Amino acid sequence: MLGVSHIDIYQHFRREEQELIDQLIDKCNQADNHYAPVLTAFLDPRGQYILEVIVGSYDMLKVNFYGGPYAERKRAIIAPSYYEAQPEDFELSLLRIDYPEKFVSIHHQHVLGTLMSLGIEREQLGDIIVAGDIQFVLTERLESYIMFELNRIKGATVKLNSIPIKDMIQSEENWKIHSTTVSAMRLDVVLKDMIHKSRNIAKQLIEKKRVKVNHTIIDTPDFQLEQNDLLSIQGFGRAQITQIGGRTKKDKLHITYQTLFK
Repeated sequence: MLGVSHIDIYQHFRREEQELIDQLIDKCNQADNHYAPVLTAFLDPRGQYILEVIVGSYDMLKVNFYGGPYAERKRAIIAPSYYEAQPEDFELSLLRIDYPEKFVSIHHQHVLGTLMSLGIEREQLGDIIVAGDIQFVLTERLESYIMFELNRIKGATVKLNSIPIKDMIQSEENWKIHSTTVSAMRLDVVLKDMIHKSRNIAKQLIEKKRVKVNHTIIDTPDFQLEQNDLLSIQGFGRAQITQIGGRTKKDKLHITYQTLFK
């Protein structure tokens, strides 16, 4: 049974996250009422964290996440405590893109843009890995459609090959970890520290719609960041809040974040 109401859950999270919370509570209720496993779409790290909090309020449920061996974006199986999830239960497809490497350079954004132009929603897509080979993960039911429809990226002819999920390659991305203290979790305050620029420059980047939080453009400098938030900063790269700790004697917050800057 659910130990808290929607309203109780809402107060821990942002207003913008209420739609996702409703969807996840509905999935949990399905698993609880039918005493059977329920599979979600792909969730980013923030969505995974929200789901863990929600599942924690049910006595008889647990959650497992999987999106491939090294995945950031994962599907979840919400299930009664007796259920042991197997990799195949997550219904994932791993596709490798073969393309003329000598003549064209294909990056993450080209793959994502092409897939979305074919009508694939972001929640149906897992990780896109560009590391020598190019691979991407998506929901199994879309595999035949995408293998038929996707034959060009950035003007180049490409061929897709379905390969076992265990053959997923590890991203060559080299995230750097940082620890600091901040006066508040406002977006402009934390961004200033991340990019080593003035607060005014951080504010301008936000107001010019050059900053996304969890894939959504945020243009208000006082937006409150939370643990596991993923930031995309145009011209710099990506960052993620990995931990929000306690306060110092001067009432500043200890935080840890990682960056993947150009």
